Amino acid sequence: ALVHMGKEVIIVTSGAVGFGKMKLQVQAVMSQTVRNTLSWGSNASPPMLDSRACAAAGQSGLMTLYDAMFSQYGVSIAQILVTMSDFQVDAHRANMCETIKELLALGIVPICNENDVFYSNTESREFVMSHQNNTISTFNPNFKGPGTHQHTGADGEDTDEYRAPKVVRLTANDSLTALLAVQLDAQLMIMLSDVDGIYTAPPGRSFDIGGSSPKLLHTFNPDDPKMESIEYGRDQRVGRGGMAAKVESAKFALNHGVHCILGNGHNQDILQKIFEGRSVGTLFTRQIANHEAPHVRALEARAASRQLVALPASDRRLILESIAAKINKQAEVILSANQDDVNQLNSSFDDEVPRGVKRQAQYQAQAMLLTKRKIKALATAVEAIALQASHAVGKNVRWVKVGDGLYLEQETVPMGVALCVFDDTSPDVVAEVAALCIASGNAILLKGTERSGHKTMSVLHKIFTEALQERKVSLNACTLILQREAFEDYLSLDGHLDIVIPRGGRELLDFVKANTKIPVLGDAEGLCHVYVHEDADLGMAAKIIADSKCSRSGFGSSALQTLLIHSKLIEQGHLEELIGPLQLAGVVTYAGPRLRAQFRTQAIKMPAARSLNTEWDHGACAVEVVDSIDEAMTHINIHGSHHTDVIVTSDDMAARTFSKGVESACVFYNCSTRFSDSYSFGLGNQVGMETKRAYNRGPVGIEGLMTSKWLLKGKGHVTETMGAQRTSNWVLQKKCVTCGMDVSG
Repeated sequence: ALVHMGKEVIIVTSGAVGFGKMKLQVQAVMSQTVRNTLSWGSNASPPMLDSRACAAAGQSGLMTLYDAMFSQYGVSIAQILVTMSDFQVDAHRANMCETIKELLALGIVPICNENDVFYSNTESREFVMSHQNNTISTFNPNFKGPGTHQHTGADGEDTDEYRAPKVVRLTANDSLTALLAVQLDAQLMIMLSDVDGIYTAPPGRSFDIGGSSPKLLHTFNPDDPKMESIEYGRDQRVGRGGMAAKVESAKFALNHGVHCILGNGHNQDILQKIFEGRSVGTLFTRQIANHEAPHVRALEARAASRQLVALPASDRRLILESIAAKINKQAEVILSANQDDVNQLNSSFDDEVPRGVKRQAQYQAQAMLLTKRKIKALATAVEAIALQASHAVGKNVRWVKVGDGLYLEQETVPMGVALCVFDDTSPDVVAEVAALCIASGNAILLKGTERSGHKTMSVLHKIFTEALQERKVSLNACTLILQREAFEDYLSLDGHLDIVIPRGGRELLDFVKANTKIPVLGDAEGLCHVYVHEDADLGMAAKIIADSKCSRSGFGSSALQTLLIHSKLIEQGHLEELIGPLQLAGVVTYAGPRLRAQFRTQAIKMPAARSLNTEWDHGACAVEVVDSIDEAMTHINIHGSHHTDVIVTSDDMAARTFSKGVESACVFYNCSTRFSDSYSFGLGNQVGMETKRAYNRGPVGIEGLMTSKWLLKGKGHVTETMGAQRTSNWVLQKKCVTCGMDVSG
């Protein structure tokens, strides 16, 4: 794939000795007498094989394997065998470099290997590289190259000039890779191993020097004194390499301007992930990292969540009350930052972009735009969430008397760490999610895209961190991630994160669900319907239709997407009366196939709907005709997303039939779809919407961020004394945690 992308790729490989060893072992057995072969099983060993002979015999097999693999992708390869003289002799080195460059120009991948035929297993080749012309000479074993060289500058002051270490040992293919990378002025050197990168201690060890379990380093800075204390595992059993050799080779390449990444070759698509900018393996760099690796952020958030849940409920409430007050106080600052974000989004689309793309950008800007009214509503919402913080954590939800003196309780506890990923959504929505997490004792990581309103989110995040600082809570309890790290780096942290909350469009939600194993509490697909029955009050129906589509209150996924109208109402000429308010509000109404075929005259001005399975944007919806309530229910169950569906009718029996026949999480009667949110249901501020039947369906409030633990209190009870058959000694008396009444039956 890299070659087809136009990248120039050089592969440095090993394996010739291994290939040859298998081949020569068979040959050795074939050449032995029966007596010698039988003697191996008693006290003798098979004949020792010279590594140089193995290398000579194995080269052809190794290249045959590479040729078979690369030819499947239409890529040609060439073998380059190098020796010590190819680096020591100027003419040889020039010829080698010219040959490799010529192959690259022809689109051929050079497969480079050290020619082990000329060297023994224990022989070491060491070189000195000159800083002036990158020439290589033989190594002086007494030479100790300093990292810095002090000299007197033009102004007479002593200055420290950085001088890269000059020495590299050609003892394995790791050092060969570094030498070739430096000689050919490569942009990147990638070393693939059987571990994920550099750890603070060998990965198999329980603890590192600091007393904690070994951690993967996403960056390795040779100038950092902490790197000197890292202990590497023993060299590999086959060949002459090892982790220490890889590190030294990477440092040598870095000292001469070639960046290096060390990663796990067993990881699928690792090269693609590296070129996508994903956080993979260990990057050797001298730049001081201004942010932590994703897994480090997650670990820090975990520690902060424990601190947050240990606070008294009154402290969490005070944090949120402080946030609400600061939002009101800094409203002008928030509005100014938000206007900058909206302007930046609008300027990213010029007049030459397609009309549909530009309209979508306008909707994105409209969704991102904050007003004084929205900011006041946000502050009010945070105040309401503060009230929920008083009883969210540690709430007793079940009490059972298991036996005499043995009591069981179930109480609520936080999930732990939440990840909120968002794109073109309103910043106040994300801020509400963060407030709900704090109220429930969860830490939260906020990760957006370039369309996420970074300036607005930065101002809001600062408000949150200031409030946390006031109660001496770690700032890692609410982390805003502005770096251009891929979503996938966080979505893959299923061992560190407990829940993902997507906020944005359908595309984002689908992407999150397809790329993570972490439970997703998202804003479910909202393909909502309003069915107008033949006996409906038309004035009421028109008002419900307009509110269901155009109202900005409620959750975005509860908007009307398809309007179903009984055929009798269209025959009576009421189509315009029902869809007129939508069209006046600027909503484009698309005619379904049956409407266009059955009522061509009435639908002549309406464009055709491309599909009845479409979740339209804010400015469009579909209109279709049905002949009965049964047809309406069948249509909804087939084309809907089981979110929220409405019937408008004057017939209670028809409404009852509709509520039983429609399979959605929310079924409404004579009211707007926009009531489908947790606040309307008395559940507090909404976290998400769940339509799957395996979970609690419908709008999800703060309880969606909670789980539970069981507490069993006894007095030396053991199961043996309770009775194996669980009969006489087992009471299992249940009481309502609210009123204390016995609810065992």
